[in-house]
Amino acid sequence: MPSPPEATYRRVILIRHGESTANKKSLLTGRTDSGLTTRGLKQAHAAAGFLNRQGMSIDILYSSPLKRALQTARCISRREKLPIEESELLLETNFGAWEGNVREELKRFPQWETYARDPFHFQFPEGESPQDVCARVGSFMELLRKSNDWSTAVVVSHYTPIAFFILHILGIEGGSRAPFALDNASITLIWMSDSSGYIENLNCTPF
Repeated sequence: MPSPPEATYRRVILIRHGESTANKKSLLTGRTDSGLTTRGLKQAHAAAGFLNRQGMSIDILYSSPLKRALQTARCISRREKLPIEESELLLETNFGAWEGNVREELKRFPQWETYARDPFHFQFPEGESPQDVCARVGSFMELLRKSNDWSTAVVVSHYTPIAFFILHILGIEGGSRAPFALDNASITLIWMSDSSGYIENLNCTPF
């Protein structure tokens, strides 16, 4: 992976968790604490191995406290000999009453059309809006920017928080959806300064 163009830029590596048992069943999963499948563990080990082979010095490792993210982060932690810093700011959306349903079931819900038009501004019944996730991610990014303890940080999280991290960097976090994919165990490399940032690699799956 390349070096930053200026000393003021620092490297943030965003990693989505490996395939979970809920992913395999195509369930909408936010706070349900599902673990990784066998395939998901292999993906997590492969992503950790790829980072290790780059020979970079990782200073800090953050993770969502949910099991699927922590299992992915532990693969990196063991290779890099780093502790895991858990942060609830990296939690996936609370999908409330929609949690645990497959897409075909959700399409029968009365509010499906509202959701489909603008998913990032939808208030999930008995849950939260992705805009709540957007605010949490913004707070997490501020914490990163204020810390002087790192040059390279790895952040293991979920689809929505990672998407909003990227959208914050692009300055388009107010949109209705993300114009990119984020596969399980994918790696996204961002260079971030105190006031700006740019994306070097997006949704890389080198395994």
